[in-house]
Amino acid sequence: MNQDQNHTDQDKNVPSSEEHAIPQADTMAEPEQQAPAETVTAKTGQNSADTISANDPQPAKNKTAIKVVGLMVVLLLLGLIAFGLWKSYQPKEVELQGRVEAETLHVSTKVPSRIEEVYVHEGQKVTKGQELVRLFSPEVDAKKQQALASLQSALALQSTAERGSQQENIDSLYANWQAMKAQEALAQTTYQRSANLFKEGVISRQRRDEVHAAALSAAQMTEASYQQYARAKRGSTPEQKTSADAQVDIAKAAVSEANALEAETKLLAPIDGTISKTYGKASELVAMGVPVVSIIQDDIWVSLNIREDQYAQVYKAKSLEGYIPALNQTASFKIKTIDAEGEFATIKTTRQTGGYDIRSFKLHLVPAQPMSDLKVGMSVLFKIKEAK
Repeated sequence: MNQDQNHTDQDKNVPSSEEHAIPQADTMAEPEQQAPAETVTAKTGQNSADTISANDPQPAKNKTAIKVVGLMVVLLLLGLIAFGLWKSYQPKEVELQGRVEAETLHVSTKVPSRIEEVYVHEGQKVTKGQELVRLFSPEVDAKKQQALASLQSALALQSTAERGSQQENIDSLYANWQAMKAQEALAQTTYQRSANLFKEGVISRQRRDEVHAAALSAAQMTEASYQQYARAKRGSTPEQKTSADAQVDIAKAAVSEANALEAETKLLAPIDGTISKTYGKASELVAMGVPVVSIIQDDIWVSLNIREDQYAQVYKAKSLEGYIPALNQTASFKIKTIDAEGEFATIKTTRQTGGYDIRSFKLHLVPAQPMSDLKVGMSVLFKIKEAK
């Protein structure tokens, strides 16, 4: 009975294990059933999306806009590259610095002297012929007095030569000639008498010869007195007049020299300009040739150095626009002259590098319009294009 019961119990237990096995099989079959379900769901979602895409045109527009923007960016980049290439081949603009210059004159004296008074100061405007400094030199004054005295003496001699002897002197010489003529006549008469007496044998030959010699001497003295009278009456010879004139010229030259030296004691402005510097004070000694005052000429210009490869651009322009930093002003300058610089300013080349020696040139530019504020030493900036 117990065994039957056990079998019965076992039989009862068997269906229960099958019952347990069936749910496990169902459990294993569920994923397989879920996978097709998910596939169906995905397909359904894709179809829904396609349906939505077909029904909504917004994504297509976005793609078109992106393409247009990209194309514009590419075109912009290409344009920038082309502009950069074009710009690189354009003439390069460089800035050159010039300097305002003017002629400086140094006023000095030819004679050692002492400063008596200075009439100007630094920075003062002066005109041509204006007195700047007065000097004092006693030696020059003494030399002038000596020259004037020599001139007076030469003029007196010249006047005497032109006028000849005075009338009183002429009359005196004439009277002397007449007296000598009387003595000559007496001597001749005495000689005739002596000759007659000698023939008669009254006097000796010696006595007759003495009387004859006295007669000849009287005749010669008469001739001498006549020549003196004739010379006084005729006046000076051309040679004497020429000599007197030459003496006057020498004296006048000495006076002119003294006046020139005296003029050196008054220092005058040779040009219109501005006083740059004074080098002495009152009562100080000044040596010969040492500057006393310096003057800057009003005629100013701008000096600018350029290379040979920049010459063509400047020469074609004939005038340049320059910026003056000190005045914060732009002005036009005309090219006045162009001079070649020395060999030291030449940029040498070699056979390996090719090319040619680049020389430098100096430009003198003058303002197109007068500029009273432009001063010596100011900088002027010019922009010049360099050819590639």
